[in-house]
Amino acid sequence: MTSPVSIFLRNARLRAGLTQRQLADLIGYEQGYVSATELGLKSPSNEFLAALVSRLKLNDKSQTELSDALKCSRRRFTLPPEVSTETYVFCNDLWEKIDRLHPTVLSAIHNMVKMDDLIVDRPIPQPTRIRRSQKAEAQM
Repeated sequence: MTSPVSIFLRNARLRAGLTQRQLADLIGYEQGYVSATELGLKSPSNEFLAALVSRLKLNDKSQTELSDALKCSRRRFTLPPEVSTETYVFCNDLWEKIDRLHPTVLSAIHNMVKMDDLIVDRPIPQPTRIRRSQKAEAQM
């Protein structure tokens, strides 16, 4: 499987009507490097991306799509130091199995993570407090 940035790079090249060799010559890279980035074997360097944006004259929308694809294609993540022990254990367990999880399980986990965004947008309902009546008010 390829990363989102790999798919973006391939589609951008095809939209420009170029072969890998032609794109490589246009931006000053080896054809093998272009191939490796399109297959997701290599992450594209900042210089490669700058040359691609410049030579293919990517518009603002395409540059935003490229930025989003790069963000979704990160391979390394760092946990903030203040996360809980449970977070460390969860991330480790997930990392240990990530390449063996069934697509349905991955989809379920992804949907659960997105659900958190919906919960944050809604106010948390606060229970109404029942006021205890004073002895003088209480009738028996």
